[in-house]
Amino acid sequence: MAARVSSTASADGDAQKNVVHIAILVVTAVRDVVQSAVKQVQVAVFTVLFGFVLGALGALFWRRLSVSKETNRKLRQKQHDATIKAKSWLEEAQKTKLTPVKAPVDGVTFTKEFKALFNAHAPIWTCDPSYSRAHWLNRVIDAAWPFIDTGVSKTVKESVEPILRDSLPSFVKWVGFEKFTLGPRAPTLSGIRTHKSHLENVILDIELTWGSDPDIIVTLYMFGIRFPVKLANLQLKMVLQVTFDPLVDILPCIGALEVCLTDMPEILDFGLFIPPKIDLMSIPGVHGMVRNIVQQSLAPLMLYPYKLHMPIMPNSGIQASSTGMLRVKFISGTGFFKRRNYSKLSRKAGKASGRMTRLLKSDTYFIKFWTRDARQLQTPPRNGDVPNWDGTPDSFVLCDRETTLFMRLVKTGAERVSNYGECQITCGEIADREGPVTLELPFIEPSYYKEECPLEYLIAADGYTYDEIMQRYADIEAWNEKAEQDAVQQRTKYFYRASTAKRSNSKVALPKTINHPTIKVELEYIDTGTPDDVDEEYEQGLITVELVEARNILRVAGNPPNPKVTVRCAKQYFDSTRKIRTSHPKWDNERFVFYNVLADLDTIRIEVTGLNDVKLGYCEIDAKLVRSNVMIRDIFPLQGVDKGAVLLVLTYAPMASKQVLTRQAS
Repeated sequence: MAARVSSTASADGDAQKNVVHIAILVVTAVRDVVQSAVKQVQVAVFTVLFGFVLGALGALFWRRLSVSKETNRKLRQKQHDATIKAKSWLEEAQKTKLTPVKAPVDGVTFTKEFKALFNAHAPIWTCDPSYSRAHWLNRVIDAAWPFIDTGVSKTVKESVEPILRDSLPSFVKWVGFEKFTLGPRAPTLSGIRTHKSHLENVILDIELTWGSDPDIIVTLYMFGIRFPVKLANLQLKMVLQVTFDPLVDILPCIGALEVCLTDMPEILDFGLFIPPKIDLMSIPGVHGMVRNIVQQSLAPLMLYPYKLHMPIMPNSGIQASSTGMLRVKFISGTGFFKRRNYSKLSRKAGKASGRMTRLLKSDTYFIKFWTRDARQLQTPPRNGDVPNWDGTPDSFVLCDRETTLFMRLVKTGAERVSNYGECQITCGEIADREGPVTLELPFIEPSYYKEECPLEYLIAADGYTYDEIMQRYADIEAWNEKAEQDAVQQRTKYFYRASTAKRSNSKVALPKTINHPTIKVELEYIDTGTPDDVDEEYEQGLITVELVEARNILRVAGNPPNPKVTVRCAKQYFDSTRKIRTSHPKWDNERFVFYNVLADLDTIRIEVTGLNDVKLGYCEIDAKLVRSNVMIRDIFPLQGVDKGAVLLVLTYAPMASKQVLTRQAS
């Protein structure tokens, strides 16, 4: 019994465990089902939302694309309708020949008379593309016009009044400007054009249109009576040529202006009034007569080639005209190893080069020479302590008898810190001797020459008295005299030696040793006189021939030639450098200067030769042609051969002559 009861109890316990296990399994299955259902619901919801958003974006893009197409279609249709409307209006206007023609856009009416007037007086930039507008410059002129009026009025009075007084008839005692103002309205620059020039200047063509009411009163005194004439109601249209010449390297960099008319003014009208307000131009015949008188007066003053010169800087920014020139020919140098550097910028100023430096190193030198600081020339560089410049073309520098020729020895590559001595000589010392003079000049310390006086002359305009001015004058004279004496004493043992043929038997004691580098140079003074001394009946000239290049020179024995050019004129000749194995030689800085040229007699002969003096052609140029054109740059064909030409630049300058030359043609 007891065993039955225990078995029954164990069976009940197993049944309970099974029930619990089944319950756990059911709960687990239900949980899995629920989780799977939730995931499916989430996926479905996300898919629906994503599809909705994507569909909304697609619908929005399609709508915008449709609207854009519709807008473009409407715009094209509108433009098409406008084009058809404009064509129909133009065809209708042409059919009906409307005058005046009325534009439908802005309502502006243009008559045929207005069109003709506009075409006749339109700004030049509208019909000539080489001209540019100057709107900004017109604004500047408008702002500065009150000051321009004052400056121009003063300049015109100072330049025109002397001309008017020189051309007065005998019964007119005086003429001048009683009042001169250009009026409140500034001229208008209708167009500006620039010109290319081979010279150092700037050329402008300016179309000027001006309508103003100036107040200009010209007064004449005849027979003791005053006759004032007033100019008013000015209308003017013309083309001015303005030349900025010369251009200099000192501010304001423009030395002077040259103004001229390229042609007579296209429009020139004005009123002339005499008291009491009588208009002379309204009298029959007076208008045309006055107009002709004005044009005849303008022609010799401003009509090209005559120009009105207006200086901006003193002496137009250039030095005064010289009365002579100096021909300089460098021959050779000696003792350059004895050099001493006198440059203040050098670290070894005043010290000679060491012996080892001289033995191991051969320097390259050149010589700077000048008579005017703004025009410094230099020789070609040469190597060694005994350089040779024989064969170098002659150089010409402008000078007066009181001018000093300066020469300075400089080393190539160290121009700024090298000054191995200077030599100076007054051109008057050369002018006192006839013909060329050969000198040996030492390069010595610059302080051995006369120093400039630091004192300045006094003038009464600055408030100085007569006694103070004369005392300063005496002080300057005393300074110059003492400076000259000191300079002579310092350079006594280094003074230059003359070795011309006339002095071959000279008894002048020469130093046995020279402790400085020396240069052997040939100098000749040429008296050109002042420009006013030129007489065209027997004028002598100075012709410069610049050799640029040659073309198509004949081959010699089937090989390229070795051409050399010889230039002859006025009993003088120069040889160019020889170019090796080329039929198209080019020369750099090959200039030859011929002086005492008689243009009516002399010709310029160009000869081209090869090795062994093989003739490769020649050409002859009339010197009168160069004189009449002042400057010629042209290609001259060679004669005596089948082909070949030379490119030359020829310039002419007059020289004053004190006596007629009787020599025959060269």
